[in-house]
Amino acid sequence: MKLHRRFIAAVALCALLGANACSNNTQGDDASPVFLTVSFDNVTGTTNVASASFVQQPSVTLKSVIKVPGTGTTQFLDTRIDSYTVEWSRLDGGKTASPTETFAGNVIVPAGGTSTLTDYPFMTPGNLNRPPLDQLFPYNGGVDLETGSTTIAERATVTFRGHTLSGQPVGGSNSFGRYFYYSATAGRVLVSSYPADRVPTMRLQGR
Repeated sequence: MKLHRRFIAAVALCALLGANACSNNTQGDDASPVFLTVSFDNVTGTTNVASASFVQQPSVTLKSVIKVPGTGTTQFLDTRIDSYTVEWSRLDGGKTASPTETFAGNVIVPAGGTSTLTDYPFMTPGNLNRPPLDQLFPYNGGVDLETGSTTIAERATVTFRGHTLSGQPVGGSNSFGRYFYYSATAGRVLVSSYPADRVPTMRLQGR
């Protein structure tokens, strides 16, 4: 029961910090005629470090906001996303966070419109085997040395960078929470996708 309560508390913390509808955009005052807002529409809050797979989100919406609407043609204001950087920080009191990674973008966001990214990666499988997540494996003790917990909660701050078709830089960012655990049994912990402002429905198998 203690593990169950700890699991619920950690996922609730990740959900609270998912910031589904808000963007941390800091581009609104620069010279570019547009900026991006970023929202994680269906946040999946957990990852088994033994999965050896990419950490993904089901759906991310990028919205292009024209700073001064109706001032002329938008033909060259479409934004091409060049890359996005994922910087991890701890949510559970630990100090060591997963390494920062940068991924290729290759998507167009129409001026004043939106583009949806489906199942894009936000962490490579290799980072599941690097500090601090490697400590969750049994052969490394199964416990995070900084918190004494068998789980690790982190926040991913994702910054998208690109340029308009006329060559002006464009960017936007947002963050989501992620709860990491170890289970040797695939599918042991089942968590549905959920909006960032609500704790997911959950059940533990074999408990």
